[in-house]
Amino acid sequence: MSLTDTSQSSNCAAMSDVLNRIGDKWSVLVVGILGRSGTLRFNELKRTINGVSQRMLTLTLRNLERDGLVTRTIYPEVPPGLNMA
Repeated sequence: MSLTDTSQSSNCAAMSDVLNRIGDKWSVLVVGILGRSGTLRFNELKRTINGVSQRMLTLTLRNLERDGLVTRTIYPEVPPGLNMA
């Protein structure tokens, strides 16, 4: 085996792009959980990820949405358990 310079390789550039997008701890967890569970409400996702703050989860989801890795859907309904009297 020998070491070769792969810095010009398109595969290296593509992998670098992917790691830059989802390389942080929270993004990897969010993508993994949503990949297994499918659609989750914000608070369901927050309860699933131990230790993430609301602000960090919000920033992470915004970045993933900006990069096209997750989509956000707003449903015009009251969440279960809340009664509007």
